[in-house]
Amino acid sequence: MTSYDARTALDAIHHHQEQTRDAYVRHGSKLPYTLVTALTVFGFSAAFDLPNPWRTVTLLTASGLMTGTLLVQQRRAPVRRKPSGAEWAFSLWVAGFVIVILVAAGIGARLLGLPEPGMVAGAVAAVATLVAGYATRPIVKALTRRDGHA
Repeated sequence: MTSYDARTALDAIHHHQEQTRDAYVRHGSKLPYTLVTALTVFGFSAAFDLPNPWRTVTLLTASGLMTGTLLVQQRRAPVRRKPSGAEWAFSLWVAGFVIVILVAAGIGARLLGLPEPGMVAGAVAAVATLVAGYATRPIVKALTRRDGHA
């Protein structure tokens, strides 16, 4: 094997790794999954404005919807890879950000005396989820590239 052959093979490996990372990020940030996540966030928050039997049904439905979405997303993934610690930390940070938005919107809705503060907070947090899903895609792509394994 010549040095040119070795360099060409290494370049091909790096190209395939980049394709793998792109497919991983693209699949993880698909619009249907982001929409279902936003709907679930809304459902969890809005459930607290409902009377007890409906609250339980809504919470169970939202939990089942989120679990089902995660299972379908994992099953249909074209690329399977273990997320790095930085990716997990960033995901937790984004989830915490959405929770802070949810709590702040709920407090704001209560202070303004709005009739259904859980629904208002859920709607604001659902929009924040959609924005976060779109805005964080380049960061996730950079984190997967930095991680080094495909």
